[in-house]
Amino acid sequence: MRQYALRRLAYMPLIVVVVSLITFFTLRLPFATDPVTLYVNQNTTQEQEDAIRADLGLDKPVLEQFVVWVGDLVRGDLGHTFRSNQPVWPEIQRRWPVNLEILVFSVFFSTVLGVTFGVITAVKQNSAADYGFRVFAVFGQSIPEFFLLILLIVLPSLWWNYSPPVGGHVSIFEDPVKNLRLYLPPTLLLGVGGAAALMRLTRSTLLEVFRQDYIRTARAKGLSGNKVILQHGLRNALIPIVTLTGAHVTALFFGSLILEQIFSINGLGQFFLVSAMTADFPVVQFLVFYTAVVVVTMNLLIDLSYAVIDPRVKYA
Repeated sequence: MRQYALRRLAYMPLIVVVVSLITFFTLRLPFATDPVTLYVNQNTTQEQEDAIRADLGLDKPVLEQFVVWVGDLVRGDLGHTFRSNQPVWPEIQRRWPVNLEILVFSVFFSTVLGVTFGVITAVKQNSAADYGFRVFAVFGQSIPEFFLLILLIVLPSLWWNYSPPVGGHVSIFEDPVKNLRLYLPPTLLLGVGGAAALMRLTRSTLLEVFRQDYIRTARAKGLSGNKVILQHGLRNALIPIVTLTGAHVTALFFGSLILEQIFSINGLGQFFLVSAMTADFPVVQFLVFYTAVVVVTMNLLIDLSYAVIDPRVKYA
């Protein structure tokens, strides 16, 4: 497995470089938005426009711009935003904890609820609980997340004259109560879709595992029901569950944009959206690079976890 991991690690820089190249050159295609046009008007002279282009570093050949950007990135210099001429890195540092907290809470809720409900429905197949949780799964995958988040604001105000906290970010270490009031309800709803998909997968996978001979043998030996379910059943069903959970993590990495927009939270998702709309190249380039690193790393960790979960999985 060590050789496999090292081989995958060797491929990672190449993948990230290719993604960065595609992003860098796509932003500068002739039909793409020219950021200079956002800073000029009908009274701007050609000399002034050229000065703005030179100030943004867009007067050089595209390949030279890419080499300069990579060199700055290696040195830890992410450049300055085009819109406000502020350093990019402090903005990333300020917004990153927001996305991390949304990601952790959402994945926690979706995993715990999805796996728990999936185990219950598999064990209680065709019971009232099974049908009830299956209705929940259909509901969770059918209702858009933005609609649930809007209801979270509207319904409490109509029913109880209560308005959930909206806007800003308070660290959980500074004010845990205010932080949890802000993040727990929306991240719970944000995890509903993932929990529904995970519940259905857990149920179907467990039902298939329960039909295997080794499960019947374990029961015939007199093992307790919980031991059969958790140690023999759930463990052998974990590989597809881990795969879907990893995909959910990568999807939520910037999928928190909806939550950020509705609750006026300044996270990386909103930062990326505004920067893409205003052709703020330094921000978009780094966030795509950062996302590529996260996705590639997550895929590697998921693949390596297969061998930990199932000793039969061997990597050459």
